[in-house]
Amino acid sequence: MGQAKNRGTQDQRIAQAKEKIDALRPAKMVCGACKTSFTDFGVIDTRGMPGIHAAFGGVCPSCGETVLAFSGGKDAVAAAMIAWQDAMGAEGKLGMQSRDGVHKSFDN
Repeated sequence: MGQAKNRGTQDQRIAQAKEKIDALRPAKMVCGACKTSFTDFGVIDTRGMPGIHAAFGGVCPSCGETVLAFSGGKDAVAAAMIAWQDAMGAEGKLGMQSRDGVHKSFDN
């Protein structure tokens, strides 16, 4: 106990956490289904997701698909995607995206 106080006040720690997430936020997301890029998406809470540094999600404005982006360790991102697919009961359209929005689909 007391370690957090060494990193600043609660408000300072919240601001630091927000800055880290904002630094990982992609400029846009690309839908894996229809390849539409969009910028209206939010932050997903990653507490309880070990190895995930940040997560973002939104709904594609063209086709209505849910689009997610996870940032973190390779195994943690894979586990998060599998958990999401299991929770949704559907297979996702997996791909990789750079922070500037360049999308690469992973075809089966």
